[in-house]
Amino acid sequence: MLDRELGSEWEGEDISSAEETIDEGKGLFLSLSFLVILLFSVSMAFIWYMIKPRLIGISPYLYTMGGIAAGIFVFYTLSKFTVTVLSVITGKNLLPFLNINSPGIVILICQYAIKIGKTFGISIDRIGNSFVHFNNSLMRVIKKGSRNERLLVLLPRCIQNSKCKQKVAEDINNCKDCGKCVITEFKALSKEYRFHINVATGGTLARKMAYKLRPSSILAVACERELVSGIQDTGSISVFAIPNLRPEGPCKNTTVDMDNVRDVIKFIHDNENENLSLDGKVSGAIVEAGARG
Repeated sequence: MLDRELGSEWEGEDISSAEETIDEGKGLFLSLSFLVILLFSVSMAFIWYMIKPRLIGISPYLYTMGGIAAGIFVFYTLSKFTVTVLSVITGKNLLPFLNINSPGIVILICQYAIKIGKTFGISIDRIGNSFVHFNNSLMRVIKKGSRNERLLVLLPRCIQNSKCKQKVAEDINNCKDCGKCVITEFKALSKEYRFHINVATGGTLARKMAYKLRPSSILAVACERELVSGIQDTGSISVFAIPNLRPEGPCKNTTVDMDNVRDVIKFIHDNENENLSLDGKVSGAIVEAGARG
């Protein structure tokens, strides 16, 4: 996707009217993912069928080893995605290898799911909305039990009231708390939960902030297309993505469901406190055991 200014129009986008709120849930992404997996499996079988005579002609040993290698690759890919989906459904990390690097295969599948969805006339925003719901559930599974959390909240510039002259992109504290946009609420939350906020004026700047601050988690608010692109770019940093609301169309006076925002921030905060409490109980038990000894 193009690196564009966050809060600027998408090329060819009609920004003259409000947009309906999109809430797809995980089902659409999972359905398209199934099609991606099915096409992947059929493609691999077809490729193997086409090269099989040539491999046998070169060497039966090469044919056997190639078949084993291809089988392991397909089995590993399908197993990893299946376990990831089951972990999201159950809310439990089912295998130790499901970690922050695991979403890589999910992102790859998402890219093909978008292409397949477009052939059926399904908009990128609908697929992206479904994907971020799936992604957020996966992040909750992966991040459960984590500690030493450093949260960065990234907001698009279009979330600021279009008539406001305050330079909140330079410093969130420049907000005068007029209440005409949700930035004042983010400002209050940052003081309560102690996290960094950046109003990003562009995708490049957002990435620079992530690499500079090296947060362990990012909460990103943007339209679905920017969120999908951002998740692809963050690599080993976990991203909780919340689509913005566009009552005046995209890229102007957007807002966000603050209940969803607070829910994610509270999850990260409570998760951290739970670990600190657990560490304290374990340390106390060790000290007490030592005293008895």
